[in-house]
Amino acid sequence: MSYLEVIRRNGRTYYYATKNFRVASSRWRKARAFLGDRKPGRERLKEAYAELEKRAVEMGYRPPPLTPFRYLDETEAEKLEDVRDAYKKWYGKLGPDEREKYQSDFLVRFTYNTNAIEGNRLSLRETAMILNEGLIPSGTETNDYTEALNSRDAVAAMAAHRRGLSQRFLFRLHREVTKNTRCQKVGAYRDTGVRISGSDWVPPSARELPGLMKKLFVWYRNHRSSFHPVELGALLHARLVQHHPFTDGNGRVARLVMNWVLLRGGYPTFYIENRDKLNYYKALEEADRGNPGAFVKYVAARIVEQFTFHPEG
Repeated sequence: MSYLEVIRRNGRTYYYATKNFRVASSRWRKARAFLGDRKPGRERLKEAYAELEKRAVEMGYRPPPLTPFRYLDETEAEKLEDVRDAYKKWYGKLGPDEREKYQSDFLVRFTYNTNAIEGNRLSLRETAMILNEGLIPSGTETNDYTEALNSRDAVAAMAAHRRGLSQRFLFRLHREVTKNTRCQKVGAYRDTGVRISGSDWVPPSARELPGLMKKLFVWYRNHRSSFHPVELGALLHARLVQHHPFTDGNGRVARLVMNWVLLRGGYPTFYIENRDKLNYYKALEEADRGNPGAFVKYVAARIVEQFTFHPEG
C-alpha cells in the first residue's frame, strides 16, 4: 500500500508519494515520487500511487506468500500489513503535542460515529465541543451529552486493558458506555428477552446468555493466535452483537472490543462511519446468516480505506 510521506527539511515541508515493498522475505525497498511543497489533493495522490505500483514491479516487487488466514486473502492481508507498518512508522515520528492532537481528533470522530450509529443526535462539531472544549451545545439532550462523555471513558478503559477478554472486562466497558444514561441494567447481562430492531436475527434468551458468553471467552483464548487480528476482532464483534448480552450498548461495546483486539495486534484503532451504517448492518446480517467472512472483509476494507490517505490525506 502507498502512503503520503511528509519530510521537513531546512524549515520547509515537502510531500512524497511513497511505497515500501518486499522484494524477498526479509528484504524491503522503497519507491518514492516527489509531489512538491504543497499538500496534494486526492486525485493527484491516486495518480501518484498508481505510478508507484508500476515502478515497484519494475524494481522487483513480488509479493511473497503470506500466512494463510481463514477469511482474508493474500492481497487483503498484505494491505492490512502495509497499513500497520506505515501507521507505526508515522506515529513513531510524532512529537507529544502531535500525538495528543491526533488522539483527540480520533476520540471525537470515534465517539461521534459510534454513538450516531445508535441514534445519538449530536453532530461531529457538537461532539468536539463537548470533548475538547467542555461546552454543552444549546439544546443538547442530557442523554446525548452523557453518552459523549461516557465514550471518552470507555475508550480510555479499552486502551488501558492489558489482560485477556473476560466477563469483567466486558462489564467494565458496558458500565463506562451506559452509566448515567437511560440503560436499565448497567454493567451486567440483560435479564429479559430482546429483539434487534430491523433485523430477523433473534438473540438468545437471558437464561442462555451466561453459558454462551463463557463459551465465547473460551473460544477467544483458544483461537486468539489462529486468526489474523482483523479477523479475530471482526469475529468477536459479530458474535457479541449476535448474543446481544446487554439491554443497551451492545454495538458500542462490540466496536470497542474489536478495536481492543486491533491494538493488541499492533494495528491502529478505527471507527465505522455513521454514513456507512447501512453497509455495516448488511455485513452483520450476512454474519448472522452464517457468513462471518462477509463482515471480516467489510471491516478489513474499512480499515484500509480509512488509512489509505492517513495521516495527511
